Amino acid sequence: MRQIYGEYKPDQPPHLQDGLQTADGVVPIANGYAPIPQFSAAVNGALGGTCLGAAAYRTNGENFVFAATAGKIRRYTSTGYTDLKTGMFSTAAIGVRFCPYASFMLATNGVDAVQKFDPTSPSSFTDLDASAPTARFLAVVRGFVVAGYADDDSLRVAWSDNGDPTEWTPGTLEAGLYQMPSGGDITGLVGGEYGLVFQENRVLRMTYTADDTIWQFDEIATDVGCIAPWSLATYGKITFFLSTKGLMACDGISVEAIGSEKVDREFLSVLDRTYIENMSAVVDPTRSLYIVAQPSANPTNRAFIYHYGLQRWTTAQIGQQRMFSALAAGASLEDLDAIYGNLDLIPISLDSAAFRGGYPVMMLFDAASALGALSGTPMGANLVDARRELVPGRKSRITSVRPLGDMPSSTLSLSMSDSLSEDGTSTDYTDRTAGGFYRMRQSANFSQVSLSIAAGVSWSYVQGYDIEAFPGGRA
Repeated sequence: MRQIYGEYKPDQPPHLQDGLQTADGVVPIANGYAPIPQFSAAVNGALGGTCLGAAAYRTNGENFVFAATAGKIRRYTSTGYTDLKTGMFSTAAIGVRFCPYASFMLATNGVDAVQKFDPTSPSSFTDLDASAPTARFLAVVRGFVVAGYADDDSLRVAWSDNGDPTEWTPGTLEAGLYQMPSGGDITGLVGGEYGLVFQENRVLRMTYTADDTIWQFDEIATDVGCIAPWSLATYGKITFFLSTKGLMACDGISVEAIGSEKVDREFLSVLDRTYIENMSAVVDPTRSLYIVAQPSANPTNRAFIYHYGLQRWTTAQIGQQRMFSALAAGASLEDLDAIYGNLDLIPISLDSAAFRGGYPVMMLFDAASALGALSGTPMGANLVDARRELVPGRKSRITSVRPLGDMPSSTLSLSMSDSLSEDGTSTDYTDRTAGGFYRMRQSANFSQVSLSIAAGVSWSYVQGYDIEAFPGGRA
């Protein structure tokens, strides 16, 4: 009897469903699940303090990676960190937001003046302009810089002049502001050809009018908004966020529930609002993943992962302070020699784009404030199937289970019970035959198969399992 692993759907009862109760340390693929790499620290990546915000961009052929602590904005290179701004005392509740504009990088903490990094003078961040408001959120919409929670007003959106991020005086050219009449605190901004304004209880779209009003604000969703600013992450035209109703996605036209009857209840049941400011989220475009940390401690150590192409969820144990989208750094000849041991052993040309850097990658600061990426050996994986009645109305005599995957070693657990009200009795099996079978003699009405793969084991896929069962006595 073949059981193919379904979706991870912990919100549904463990019986009479086609999904998994646990899918940890894995990501969905088209025909099964694949491993997630463990955290791998960057060279000289220890930040020296809790990360309150991070970002990266590429301009004039050079990559820049920034990270903020409670009192500093620092730039990372493979030789370590350089302080670009000190005395900018940020809080964990608000953090530091970064926003690229043309060749500049802007930064804000909601309290101090908005900062600007100019790559032609890369030794520091400086005040953007005296006319600019303070802001908790920044985004670039068309040619405007838009500020949310402007001047510490939770309902105010302000914007610069078109094409000039240093002019913010309302009524001067196209600079202006808008006061939200309702909807709760502003909790996020998203830029592009149009803007999205996220509030606690609604989502609005900003459309450029080119008349005296400059912008038109239209509701996309009412009674659904973003309750956790750091849960918001965007890639292309899709923005993901956490609402009071669960995890959502917005395409600029409508809002879709992506966790309903799948993971929402599980996510919200463990969510500790004491640590909601410690949430972090990112889109990993190379893997088509939205990754959002579930704050139940400080630092957070569990993340929910949504494959937005396959519309399927998993989880992973990822201890982190902040996740962010970055650009892979280029590799020097010294770097390549350290990696390969001998330049003559490099399997591709030194002119390859793989060594130039600049392609998108997801990075994070771990619980120890070290910069790195999920690029190591596979982390530990655990998959728990639903509780199954293999022979309806009768006991099942199970004699073997064979996992369908290419892992060289694993632990299989079989939990047996005679009724759905009982907790199952679980037995672990580690020895398997040359053909991949775990042999056992178990008999009960209901069975549940779990598969664990240790961290560091090399594997690439798992799809389900074959189970050999025969009818036994009546239930």
